[in-house]
Amino acid sequence: MSSQYPYIATITVSAEDRGGDAEASENPGMRVGLEAVTETLKKVHFVGTLAAPEKPATHICVTLENGLAYYGPIVNGHAELEGGWIAFESDMLTPQELGL
Repeated sequence: MSSQYPYIATITVSAEDRGGDAEASENPGMRVGLEAVTETLKKVHFVGTLAAPEKPATHICVTLENGLAYYGPIVNGHAELEGGWIAFESDMLTPQELGL
């Protein structure tokens, strides 16, 4: 497993609107890397393509196999067929920051 993508995670991408409606797409078994850009901004790097809702995605949840979960509003992202990244707001500590 690549050191850039040391984790297996389920990535859930959702489109949530003010009316409380949510449409979500779950992506299990994704190889990911998690980066703390700042204290409140995380970036998940992934291999492959992500299924996403038809509406523009607004939130992401990254659940690592060890049970740690990172959730927040999407700030930015970039995806290609071989992979990409999504930056999102979250103040959770990454596994590296937790010493795991």
